[in-house]
Amino acid sequence: MTAVAESLAPARASASPLALLGSMKLAVVLIVLLALLTWLGTLAQIDEGLWKVQRDYFESWGLIAQLPLSWWGTPLFTLRIPLPGAYPVMGLLFVNLVVGGLMRLRWNVRNIGVLVVHIGIALLLIAGFVKLEASYSGHLALYEAPKGGSGVASRLYEASTFVSFHDYELALLTERGEQVEERVVAEAALANARGGSVTLAPAGLPFKVQLHDWLDNCQPRQKGPMVNAVTPVVSETGSDVAVFLEPRPANKERERNVAGCYVTVLADDGTRIDSVLFGAELRPFEKRRVPFCFTVAGVRYGLDLRRVMFDLPYTIRLDRFEKNDHPGTTMARDFRSFVTVREGAAERQAQIYMNTPLRKDGFVLYQTNWGPQEGGGPPWYSVLEVSNNPSDMWPAIACGVIALGLMIHFLRKLGAFLTSSTREALKA
Repeated sequence: MTAVAESLAPARASASPLALLGSMKLAVVLIVLLALLTWLGTLAQIDEGLWKVQRDYFESWGLIAQLPLSWWGTPLFTLRIPLPGAYPVMGLLFVNLVVGGLMRLRWNVRNIGVLVVHIGIALLLIAGFVKLEASYSGHLALYEAPKGGSGVASRLYEASTFVSFHDYELALLTERGEQVEERVVAEAALANARGGSVTLAPAGLPFKVQLHDWLDNCQPRQKGPMVNAVTPVVSETGSDVAVFLEPRPANKERERNVAGCYVTVLADDGTRIDSVLFGAELRPFEKRRVPFCFTVAGVRYGLDLRRVMFDLPYTIRLDRFEKNDHPGTTMARDFRSFVTVREGAAERQAQIYMNTPLRKDGFVLYQTNWGPQEGGGPPWYSVLEVSNNPSDMWPAIACGVIALGLMIHFLRKLGAFLTSSTREALKA
């Protein structure tokens, strides 16, 4: 009888991969992981800075998070926790949302609000992915344009380019009569110069370029008898001045770091030229770059280590900067830029201030900073953050879709209650 009873018992169906991907349990685990990453990342931001935490915790596939433990202010030890990065967690959450919330959920009138909410959340996740993979940003600093039309020749009053916050590039410049030919090498191709060397052989040119001893944060200094150098010292050809790159502690706000490296030009005729490259961004104080220049086979060349430069499809001129302080202090209560946007012969004026950016042709310009802050102005210069994000407005649309879905679901539930017997029972 026991054997017969066991044979008649229904076999427990094994969960299919599709059911596991769309399960509520998986959704809860993923949300808990996101909460844990957010908490640990917030703690790590205190010591490591925003840029590094964003890269390690939220743009990576995995990491080993560090959690310092203490007892009544006394440090004990650091707990190391292996975790997946937010990148795969968010991707898996999107799959879970699509499978469990859209494919497996019954499509009927009763669930229409829930379905709309799931679509909105999915759009929100897609917007984050597009921003991570396709967007880029930087800053544009401009001085107030003088009203009389004249000003300091070196200052930047208008521009149609902006520079990256963090990334560098190496520009090789070739003088061709009145024209300058430019070739650009991305920072990623120069990674081996940190602790090693990278050799570049530009096609069609009679020399090679070797970069070495890259420093993420440094300052060039002149070598003197009372100055100790812990990095190589070089003397440029035809000059008795010896210089070196002095290392500086890395700033956790990475945009404040200024990279530099040593460069050796090896000409085909055996000539060797040594120098240093320093990636300081001089705008808006100096609108012209000052590359390291050299001559090989009668042709003049230049090497410039600089922040990555991006083009704007129009020109921005700063007409006026306005700052209002809190009464009795020098702390800004409000600051804004009055700019002219010039595209061809057409011009229009605009204001850029907190929570009111300028949106045009796929670019968004935000008011982010000003100067000079020590000693004050005028003349003022304004710093604008420039962002190109194809999914810029998608989060607002997604939030609208989510709100619509919640409203539909609430109204359906309210209508069902108003026509139900429960309402009549509550009246009695």
